[in-house]
Amino acid sequence: MYRTATIVAVQLVGLLCAASISDSSNDGVLTIGLQKNALNLAHLTGHLKALSKKSGEISLKDVQDMYYYGPITVGTPPQKELVDFDTGSSDLWIPSKQICKSQPSYCKVHRTYNDKKSKTYKKNGKPFSITYGSGKVSGFVSQDNIKVGGLPVKGQLFGEATEIDSNTASAKFDGLLGMAFTSLSSIGTDPPFVNMVKQKVVKKPVFAFYLNKDEPSSDASKKQSAELVLGGVDPKHYTGDFVFAPVKVPLYWNITVDGMYLKKKKLFGSYPAIPDTGTTLIYGPPDAILPINKAIGGQPEQGIYVVDCSKIDSFPDVYVSISGQKLVMNAPDYIIKVKDSSGLTCISSFVPANMPFYILGDPFLRKYYTQFDMGNNQVGFALAK
Repeated sequence: MYRTATIVAVQLVGLLCAASISDSSNDGVLTIGLQKNALNLAHLTGHLKALSKKSGEISLKDVQDMYYYGPITVGTPPQKELVDFDTGSSDLWIPSKQICKSQPSYCKVHRTYNDKKSKTYKKNGKPFSITYGSGKVSGFVSQDNIKVGGLPVKGQLFGEATEIDSNTASAKFDGLLGMAFTSLSSIGTDPPFVNMVKQKVVKKPVFAFYLNKDEPSSDASKKQSAELVLGGVDPKHYTGDFVFAPVKVPLYWNITVDGMYLKKKKLFGSYPAIPDTGTTLIYGPPDAILPINKAIGGQPEQGIYVVDCSKIDSFPDVYVSISGQKLVMNAPDYIIKVKDSSGLTCISSFVPANMPFYILGDPFLRKYYTQFDMGNNQVGFALAK
């Protein structure tokens, strides 16, 4: 989620027993396997319906609706927590044991952190509060050692949450680990990945996401939905060269899209964009998005554009131009098939929105393996395989 993100709609499953971690080379490159639920059409349409009722410009907090999460440990001896690895924020927070007094129901389904049981805990006490679209997380700042897989971080400052809004509390992760830049931190500290770089526990100041091309099964024992690599990239998940786009202001991972094309026709010119693993669809200015949905016969229904499943093979290619390179999205890339009790529904992943940037969500990032390079302040895209 972004620092002011709404916690709604599609949630992702990531039980500790289901997440896999590998560090076979022992050279500061770690791979974490993540999983998620099958797409729920009712949740998605509910989310988009709420967006359609919002007056004025839609902000980052309104869009994100997806979560990839996995295990970390905090303290000595280690206490396990399940965190959302979030490219749209910069703070680490986890629920404090103290929350069990005010929100006892929360502790029945979530892990908490008990600072009194950690030998490496250091008191800070500064209050923190992070606002989301429909609530907030607040508490106090603490310091302790953490581990993400086999990668240790010493003296990480983080939020111990003593109050968590109901939407966040309903998610299946315990806490959140932000992966954007230090300048975005509400606590005013380096995020864990920045500290990994400074403490030289990762090989390179790079992390990368691979999103499985197949729509994940709701059965957590089946194929993993995603992989997060810390300290580099995984060559087995992409082919060809990366196309890099500079991050001009290191806050969010914001880049520039040169243009949006429908076949050879340019629909829209240069516009800011944020690649985001936490968004189900692709959002953009209406002048760029509506012609695409018109060309594929998209019919608006509850905020989404429904198309004829039998005509997908005839739909045109869409091109997203980044750093002078046109990255193609074929119809199977941007049409999402959702099965529910009423049968199969095919929807366009393109959603018009009154916002000052594109959100390049799940469909784009399934097509293109994405690396986030903090060393050079850039984002790279390569064809996923």
